[in-house]
This record gives sequence, structure tokens and C-alpha cells, in this order.
Amino acid sequence: MRAMRLVEIGKPLVLQDVEVPKPKGPQVLVKVEAAGVCHTDVHMRQGRFGNVRIIEDAKYKLPVTLGHEIAGRVEEVGEEVVGFSKGDRVAVNPWEGEGSCYYCKIGEEHLCDNPIRLGLNRDGGYAEFVLVPHYKYLYKLKRISAIDSAPLTCSGITTYRAIRRASLDPSKTLVIVGAGGGLGTIAVQIAKAISGATVIGVDIRDEAVEVAKRAGADHVINAMTTDPIKEILDITEGRGADAVLDLNSSDKTLSVYPKALAKQGKYILVGLYGGDLHFHAPIIARYEIQFMGSAVGNQADFIGVMKLAEAGKVKPIISKVMKLEEANEALDSLENMRVTGRQILTP
Repeated sequence: MRAMRLVEIGKPLVLQDVEVPKPKGPQVLVKVEAAGVCHTDVHMRQGRFGNVRIIEDAKYKLPVTLGHEIAGRVEEVGEEVVGFSKGDRVAVNPWEGEGSCYYCKIGEEHLCDNPIRLGLNRDGGYAEFVLVPHYKYLYKLKRISAIDSAPLTCSGITTYRAIRRASLDPSKTLVIVGAGGGLGTIAVQIAKAISGATVIGVDIRDEAVEVAKRAGADHVINAMTTDPIKEILDITEGRGADAVLDLNSSDKTLSVYPKALAKQGKYILVGLYGGDLHFHAPIIARYEIQFMGSAVGNQADFIGVMKLAEAGKVKPIISKVMKLEEANEALDSLENMRVTGRQILTP
């Protein structure tokens, strides 16, 4: 089968012909129909998440087929698989655990001590087929297409969990930093669907701000042309935001947006751009501010966001559908901030 593989750090992905894996036991072979292009794939090609190196620190091994936002059809199942058969349309949760560690046992498999991460430390969906280690990580699709469901398995599950952790309700205000990107446009929709909170979308390009507005943001701010903190304080009548969802977490965003928090506000770091957080401790204590990380999501988050999509409450904004062989072009566009919404590769 054809696969776009990361062979060398900092180099373009290479199209290779690799053997189609054979499922056994609980494994399922999925014929890929859509693979979302996530900024994590850009970080993988760069070889680092901030200062965390994928080989030396994360212990990932090359070559590896990238792509963790995956949807398609069941091609073949192992002898222990129950409830799935050839031809079933499925989305794949790529954030899997090996099953025996503490975090797996309490249902937080995405935090597994020895995780299985399709497209990172296991071959992923930039290929004609992908081997899923266990059928429990599949969601059977009913009403939505592979193209519309693939981004939900990372950008959807990630923002769903982060917004849940923000503890929002209709009286609250949420700021989404990076609201015009693949995660941001889904985050806006999820926040409106499950919380009813007022959503302020922030980005740095006119086209990104416009797509955030189209996704449903109540207010949008272009941080390149206006003072975003002043705007946020004006919108909230001087109180500030109850939560900030930072989908970049760069030095630039971390030096600005904590200032937007209201008392008891929550700052949720999702992005992997490699910034460092510096904030005066007495202010955190006096105003009961919370800083927290949120990493992808567990099985409950996966099912939750898929149910929202099936109910028509969330739909990824797809900017471009491309061929598998165009993976490097898609990554280049994402790395150089030429993308709003989500790009999709189709084998």
C-alpha cells in the first residue's frame, strides 16, 4: 500500500510502498477514506514539541506513517473482534492505552504510561490502510461522512475535553486563542453546543477571524489590528473572561492572554508551540486563577464529540481536500499559517 512516511527529521515525508498489515485478535484493519492534517503532524516533521524532542525525549522511532485523524471503512477484522465487520464506516480514536497502567484502569487511556498513538509512535492514517490495535477505539458512523468525522478524532476530542474542563455555563465567557484554525473552529461550535457560554474568538488574520465568526463565535478579535485584552475587557464589562482556551501556547500568547482572566478564571493550555508560562504568583493566589493543561481526550470524550456531530451540532470546517501524495504541501501550508479550518488527505 502507499503511505506518506516520516523518514528523517526536518525533511519532507516520503511516499513509500509498505506491506498491508494483517489484523489478529482484537485488531481491525481500516481502509482510510480521510485523514485530517493536524499541527501535531507539523511538529512531528520538525522533530519536536517545543523543547521536547520526538526521538531523544519522547522515544518515538522512525520511519513512521503520520496521520492521527482517521476515518474510513473496516476492511478486515481479527478473530476476537465483536460488533464490527467489513464495510462498516468508522472513525478511529488514535489516543490509545496498553491497558494495564493506573491511568488506563481509571479510564484515562490517553494518559497511558506506555501509550499507543497512531501517527506518532505507531503507523497512522497517511496511508491506504491503518491497523487499529483494538476495536474498542472505533466509532461506527451513521449520519456523517469520513471527511467530516476524521478531524473530530483529534481537533474535536481535544477541544471537547478542554471545554468540559473549563466548567462553563450560559453566564460565563470563553476566549478561544487561535479560533480560526482546525481546532479553533470546532472549539467554537462545541462551546456553544454544550455550554451556551459567550464565545470570543481571537486570531491574527482577517480570514481566520471571519471563519471563527462563521463557526459561531459571538465576538471576534483580530489581535494584529487591535488590543485584544482591551477588547475582551470591553466585551465583559471589565470583568475579564471566565476561561481562556489557548490553542497555541506560544511565548507570545502566554505573555498576553492570562491578562484576560477574570477572578477564578481558568487558563487552559492545549497548544504545543513550546512557550513558557511566566505569571506573578500573588495574582494567581489573590484572584484564585487556575492554569491547567489539557491533552487530547479519553474514550468518553471521543464518544461525546462524535455524538454531537451525529446530532448535527458540530461540523468541521474543511478548507481543502487533497490527495495523499500532497501531504507535504498540506503540512507546508499549515506550518506557514496559510490555512483556516482543516485540510483533509484522501488516499
